[in-house]
Amino acid sequence: MFFTGKQVRRHYEENRRFDPSQAADRRGMLNGQGRKALADMRFGFSRVGKAGCESIAVYNALLLLGRPRPLADVIRDMEKGGYMRLGGHFGAVPYFAPLLRRCGAEAKMIRPSALQRQAELRALTPGAVFLMAIWNRRFMPQKGLHTFAAVYDPGIGGDWEVFNRFNTDEQSRRYDTLRDILCNGKTRGAFLVIYRIYPVDEG
Repeated sequence: MFFTGKQVRRHYEENRRFDPSQAADRRGMLNGQGRKALADMRFGFSRVGKAGCESIAVYNALLLLGRPRPLADVIRDMEKGGYMRLGGHFGAVPYFAPLLRRCGAEAKMIRPSALQRQAELRALTPGAVFLMAIWNRRFMPQKGLHTFAAVYDPGIGGDWEVFNRFNTDEQSRRYDTLRDILCNGKTRGAFLVIYRIYPVDEG
């Protein structure tokens, strides 16, 4: 869904009054979209706390790449680019290649099975950055999609560091495998799409 220029400007000015850094860790990474510093930011006709995971995922991925961009700017670009699903109430479509390209990054899709195999063979470069979109609520299509940034970082606690995995997280989480990332209590989701993200000059 597209917004008028006036709507985009109004939402952007509203979001610039927030200070997302209050929800950031020491590296500036954002976790817990439901936390006070993030939850009430405008996301189209919705709010980040309810539907803005894609904006946080893109923000975190760009920061991991060394291409930081303010969260309010990311949301504005999503509104201008027509990424919102039902005006933002259902989040955003997780196909970010054009948006990332404008921010100096390149997205390359990779199958989960191929990515897991590369990780098991230690064929991935430590520090590799990913955007992962999962479907985790089979009977709730308006809430089932969740998108987050992750980095391959073999070490104590697991090979994968994931940011904003859950709405109330105050820190990133570590997982041993991609399969572990999908776990949500007794529920196991499925990957919708995974992108490896590169700086444009390295892709």
